Amino acid sequence: MALAKFAPPTRVDEPEPDILTRGQAASRLGIAMGAVDKLIAARVLETSIRAEVVERLERRSYLVVEAGELTVLRTDARKPAYPGEDRRWIGFSTEHSPEELDATSLRWWRSHPRRVIDNELFVVTVATVPVAVYRIEGVEDEQVRPGEDNPRFHYSGTLLHRVYPGLVDRPLSPSVPVQYKDRVRQIMSSRIKVVSGGPIGYLNAG
Repeated sequence: MALAKFAPPTRVDEPEPDILTRGQAASRLGIAMGAVDKLIAARVLETSIRAEVVERLERRSYLVVEAGELTVLRTDARKPAYPGEDRRWIGFSTEHSPEELDATSLRWWRSHPRRVIDNELFVVTVATVPVAVYRIEGVEDEQVRPGEDNPRFHYSGTLLHRVYPGLVDRPLSPSVPVQYKDRVRQIMSSRIKVVSGGPIGYLNAG
């Protein structure tokens, strides 16, 4: 007998799963499992996490600003509003009505009103995923809560685009002003990461 010589190995690729675990989704998206839970609770991802949806998010690049600035609201999944609030919910859900989405997205935020108004576009995100974009038109109201020194602001704005359950995409409304169309499309097909001490942050060239 002689020393054995082997044929080249035959590689059998395992089929990609159709449904991912929370851990698999978190690993692919580069976020914590708690962030995946937020996306599920907000109905951006379904409870049975479809690999195809995660792959679409995974392929997205992070949005980069070359000039100017974008106001970014980093929010959580929908929860009941605090006692005494003038709205039913805080946070985001794909099940929000337009009125509920306005109430949870546009108020009450510690922020810089002139800066927010000048930036014009205001994007709502959950765990780096853009879920709504508004055009900000002004400040509707402000308040100082008990125990706080600085005011919070209620902005007036027009919804330009939003996501729906399972990240189902819908065409951009014809009513979106032409100067915003390409920006809104790029925002909603990207992911966004900002560093901020509060829910409101600013994505800029710096």
